[in-house]
Amino acid sequence: MKKKQPAKPQSLDTEALSAAIAGFLACHVLTLRFLAQEGVIDKDRLMEFMQTAMEEMRPGLADQRSLFVLNQVINALRTPAADAGLQ
Repeated sequence: MKKKQPAKPQSLDTEALSAAIAGFLACHVLTLRFLAQEGVIDKDRLMEFMQTAMEEMRPGLADQRSLFVLNQVINALRTPAADAGLQ
């Protein structure tokens, strides 16, 4: 039996990874904005909860950039909803 050769490390496509993360974030932002717009969730309570959670997590994180996505979601919820003509 031949021994299986270890896989060669492949380079990471940072642009593709960035696009995937941006798409993932956009889906979450749009979902939360829709739920708030439809009254399924209370936008103000959600934002308060997320801000509190972010501040509670901050001291235990070695890399503060990990809170970027949560901060982006909070900022997106603060912005006014899109034009009603787009619905």
